[in-house]
Amino acid sequence: MSPGYIQEIFSSFQGEGASIEGSCYGLRQIFVRFSGCPLALGAHGTKGCIWCDSPKAKTTKQKTCYIETNAGNQEFREEKNPISTKDIIKIVQSLTTRDLHSISLTGGEPLYQPQFLEELLDQLKTESYKISLETAFTDDFRFLEKIANKIDYACVDLKDRTAGASTNWEQLIEEESKMVKILKDAGTKVFAKTVITKASKKEDFEVITKKCSENDVPIAIQIVTPIKGTKILQPTWNQIKEFSELAGKYLPPEKIGISVQMHKRINIL
Repeated sequence: MSPGYIQEIFSSFQGEGASIEGSCYGLRQIFVRFSGCPLALGAHGTKGCIWCDSPKAKTTKQKTCYIETNAGNQEFREEKNPISTKDIIKIVQSLTTRDLHSISLTGGEPLYQPQFLEELLDQLKTESYKISLETAFTDDFRFLEKIANKIDYACVDLKDRTAGASTNWEQLIEEESKMVKILKDAGTKVFAKTVITKASKKEDFEVITKKCSENDVPIAIQIVTPIKGTKILQPTWNQIKEFSELAGKYLPPEKIGISVQMHKRINIL
């Protein structure tokens, strides 16, 4: 068994997504946040998304992880990293509540630790948990094909150009779209998420919505949450309307939704 590096494990409600297929928005989940982000480590030539809201998860081998002591109490104890999948299962079981919908594997980037992730998936499925994956990894399509049938729900980030996640944005979108297709072909309920800012351009968003149409998957248009110390601004109301209407050229209304980080607005994890 391969231990791995985790940032935190806690129980809360999914705060991202929309009323579209594949989204777990508003549902109770246990979040397992993996450490390590290939984008932040320069996989696509930059330091990752400039608005990253989980900067601590960029660290690849942090010494400790934080475990919620009781479901939803937002109080934590420290555990040593790396941590075994067996210990994670025990933690998940201790945080399981009657209203639990699924386990959210997020990051960082879960696919960055493939052997660890695969072992954890197998054990979670043995315990009959539903799995929700959030990913933007593009470096190992064969591994994703191998595990895709174990994923019940998935959100694939299709990065807007303003994220600054790649020096070759067009290539990044192609690769992320390929991930969407792999998951969908495996039977996963998958949707794309795109974070937009005031600097986002309609022509870039049109590229993204065309890719969603080609793969026949919904899109959640997420309004950026401003990060202190940056000049990132939220899109205007007119932008939000225009982007949603633009998506309507390529997707039916039920495959288009606006996402606001609910957990940030009501100050929960």
